[in-house]
This record gives sequence, structure tokens and C-alpha cells, in this order.
Amino acid sequence: MKPSVDMPIIVRAAFWWHRFGIAGKWRIPRAIGRIWQGEDLFILTSHGGFLSVDAPNLDVYAHIYSKGGQWEQDVMQTCERVLRSGDIFYDIGSNTGIFSIDAAIAIPDLTVYAFEPQPTLTYHIRRSIDANNLRRVKCLEIMLGPEEGEAILYLAGQASRASMVQLERGFRQLRLPMRTVDSLISSGEIEAPDVIKIDVEGAEMKVFEGARQTLRTKNPSVVFEADENLLRFGLEVQNVFDSLLQAAPYRIYAIDLKGNLSIAKPPYTSKDYLALAPRHFDRI
Repeated sequence: MKPSVDMPIIVRAAFWWHRFGIAGKWRIPRAIGRIWQGEDLFILTSHGGFLSVDAPNLDVYAHIYSKGGQWEQDVMQTCERVLRSGDIFYDIGSNTGIFSIDAAIAIPDLTVYAFEPQPTLTYHIRRSIDANNLRRVKCLEIMLGPEEGEAILYLAGQASRASMVQLERGFRQLRLPMRTVDSLISSGEIEAPDVIKIDVEGAEMKVFEGARQTLRTKNPSVVFEADENLLRFGLEVQNVFDSLLQAAPYRIYAIDLKGNLSIAKPPYTSKDYLALAPRHFDRI
């Protein structure tokens, strides 16, 4: 039996407001979702997958719905362009899980690891995995960082802005287990990646610190965000480039809003990038 995508009127109202409302396009759908608190709703992704909706973060799903079942189409298009059948894909900062779900649907025999530390989101990612019968997709409820231990995650008003540092005045804290990519691979808990998509609100370098051996020896291609949130960690876009180039002679491409690629050239601005591994040069 397929999951239901029939929406209650209150959810339809929230989605309508996100698309056509004059103000509060994110705030009002989020408030509606926290009043509604439903658990059994799915929306369709652009590849026809079922995405389980976390009601308190209804604003994020409203945006996905308004974009035809997509979140950051340029990034997803780049991931699909680089991935090949049989690859291993890391979705770091999975959030709703839409990248994991659609990549697994689009690419045959793809193994996916969705890393998401927010408990309510991981619950719904797992519901989405089950609803789509994606046996090669696994969700890990952990933070990735530079060392093993614990760390604090600052939860913002919008779920996609959760970060290792405080991004806005109103926030809640979660103390969570922190692991490194290198330790997870060396322990045999996960397989080494071919392609990584990472969006962790400026903490990308922290994750790379805990993945130095993997980046150096496995040379995965990396699709990453480099924006103003780096400044909160005292970093610039060039620092992210340098970290990757120390591991391997990557070719770094800027991704435009239509998913087109061009060799990254200074001045480097806040946007999404692809660090293409030497072993994948023939994929572009």
C-alpha cells in the first residue's frame, strides 16, 4: 500500500501561503505545522519518491513542494551528474533526506549514507526510506566533526540552519555524539564514499578535519556549500578550497543556479561548488 499524499486543509493553506503569501513565507507555514503536529503526511519528490513530513518544520517541506519536489535543484543536478551506478554517496547534513531519497531513486545500485543529527528529522528520513523500500539507504543520527566525542548542535528556527555555532538569537541546544568520517570507515561501520554532498552551515571544514585520511586515500568528489556562514568559524571560501587541494589535485567548479559548471576563479563568492576528484575527471 502506497503512503498517502492527501493533504489536510491546514497543510494546503500553509503551502499556499509559502508560495503566494505577502510576508512570513517561512514563519507562517512553520507556525501552522507546529499547531497541526501531524505525523502521517508524505509529499512527492521530483523523482516520484515519498518524503515523510516533519510537521514542526513544515516550512521546509512547503518550499520543496512549491519547487516541484526539489530542494536546491542545482546541487541535486550536480550530484546526479557525478554519481554512477554502484557508487557510495554521503549526504552530510541530510535535513529532510530529499537528496538521499532522490539520488537512490535516480542512480541504480547506489549505496547512500544520510547523516543527520536532528532526531525528529532522522525519524522522518527513516520513514521515507521505508516508504520507498530503499534497502541501500541508511540514516545515521550523529554529528560529523573533527574528533570523536560529544558536541552541541544549535537548533535555529528553520531546521536547515542548525549548526555547530549559534546562527541567530533564538536557539535551542542539543548535546549529541560526534564521530569522524575516518573513524566510521576504519571501524567498518560505513563504506568509503565515491561522492560526498555536504551542507552543514559553515562547519564543512570541521567535517573535513575528521575525514583527512578518507579525502587523501579515497579521493571522493565533493559537492559543498561555501557561504557567509564560514565567517562564523573565522574562515573564507579559499580555506575550504585549500583543505581539499591538500588532499588531492581536485578540479574545483562553481555551480550556478541552473546547475551549470565553470572552473572556479577569484574573487570567490558564496555559492555551491564541486570539487571533482581526479578519478572522476571523465564524468564531467
